[in-house]
Amino acid sequence: MKVSNKNKLLFTVLAIGMVAIAVVVALKPKPEEKPPEAVVPPVADVLYAEPGRQTLLIPSQGTVHARHEIEVVARVGGVIERVGQAFVPGGFFDEGASLLQLEQADYVYKVTRSESQLADAKSALAQEQGRAKQAKREWRDLGSAAANALFLRKPHLQAAEAAVAAARADRDQAKLDLARTEVKTPFAGRVMETYVDLGQYITPGTPLAKIHSTGVAEVRLPLTDQQLALLDLPLGKSFEQGPEVRLQAVVAGRQREWRAQLVRTEASIDTNSRFIYAVAQVQNPYQGDVPLMNGLFVEADIAGLTLDDVVILPRQALHEGDHLLVLDAESKLQFKTVELLQSIGDKVWLRGDIANGDRVVVSSLGYSREGMALTANPLNKKPSGLIESVEKEAEASATATSETAAANSAAPGGR
Repeated sequence: MKVSNKNKLLFTVLAIGMVAIAVVVALKPKPEEKPPEAVVPPVADVLYAEPGRQTLLIPSQGTVHARHEIEVVARVGGVIERVGQAFVPGGFFDEGASLLQLEQADYVYKVTRSESQLADAKSALAQEQGRAKQAKREWRDLGSAAANALFLRKPHLQAAEAAVAAARADRDQAKLDLARTEVKTPFAGRVMETYVDLGQYITPGTPLAKIHSTGVAEVRLPLTDQQLALLDLPLGKSFEQGPEVRLQAVVAGRQREWRAQLVRTEASIDTNSRFIYAVAQVQNPYQGDVPLMNGLFVEADIAGLTLDDVVILPRQALHEGDHLLVLDAESKLQFKTVELLQSIGDKVWLRGDIANGDRVVVSSLGYSREGMALTANPLNKKPSGLIESVEKEAEASATATSETAAANSAAPGGR
């Protein structure tokens, strides 16, 4: 069977194509092998821990009130004929200052009458004393050994003496009522409210004003049982030198601060809240640029126990309430259990197996396991005693990074 020229040409083209493909495949360059890229461990913010001796601060809060706060009540009645300049809400007064004056005419009259009655009683007593002496002489002249009490006028003399005592008491009462027409203050303080005014007629027992002292201010501070454990307070006993207290409040748009001192705890535990109340005092609260005014709400920090090996860290450093994430010398993650002493704001006071210079992780990790390698990003300076080990730790960190990269590349699917 003869092959046509057309078929011969087709076979020739196919053969040449196959040879060309074989040549291209044979001359194709082989791919170069590239070393796996090193995987950098995740970066974590760390703080160098510096445990030391710390005084715990126990937070609380309360409202300022004066040591003495009373309602002034009229002891006698009458028309108010004068009021003092301080007799207005907010007015300041000194100890013994006159708040108001009642009309005195009626009480002056009573004093005069009582003095007249006292003089009459004294006169009657003098006469009776004379009669008693005369009776005693007459009885002696009779020569009798026993004398009759009635004959000697002893009952008359006792009655005259009692009349003098009663008249003197009436006179003293009249003078006391006269003195009470002027209402004076028992302490230096400030007027909170007034209930009467000039020209008004009042009766005994009428409330006149409400006042409070300005010498000492007090703040009742509620404390839980856990907070009491951090304070050295002699419960059930009185004490003079209690812990120092810092009071803070915003006044006129600015943060203000006052110093106080715990002076006592109250007699019982509050049955509703189960708190025990400690009382802090501030001496001379109205001195200074900003007074500690009655009714002001304040935040308080009470100086508690002073403990060793305590470290202060941001709240986010504490995980699950009782452990920290710490990087070792090879930048591997370790878990350390700690004791939470207290928490104030964004800070926590911790105590446990924390060494000076431990790198505590404070950033949020999506996933964490013990032994996991991390790249540390320090947020504070290394403690002075550990400066010399910076280079060694850097070398250890570099070694750990290399080992991690090698392990990652050796793992299935690692690149």
